[in-house]
Amino acid sequence: MANENIRLRVRMRGYDVGLLAEAVDQIRLIADATGSMFKGPVMLPTRRKLYCVLRSPHVNKDAREHFEVRTHHRLIDLKNLSSQTVEAMMQWVPPPGLEVEASIV
Repeated sequence: MANENIRLRVRMRGYDVGLLAEAVDQIRLIADATGSMFKGPVMLPTRRKLYCVLRSPHVNKDAREHFEVRTHHRLIDLKNLSSQTVEAMMQWVPPPGLEVEASIV
């Protein structure tokens, strides 16, 4: 399975940049240990979601609070895959609080 055209693409998304950096480091260690080529991380655009909430119900419509949630995205490609790389990535447990999608491209 050591074909150069086959890549393992890992997309991660989360609210905490530190957790994303930790996960990228863990994937880099897996790639180095199994001999595959690590490309990335590509920092995809951050999505901002704003919420506007009234401070008190029924009165004072002008008094509002604004809250923001930022979702950070990262993209990693692993090339020169071996069976050990795929097996290690299948056994890898990402830090809690991250959503990870892996696909073979």
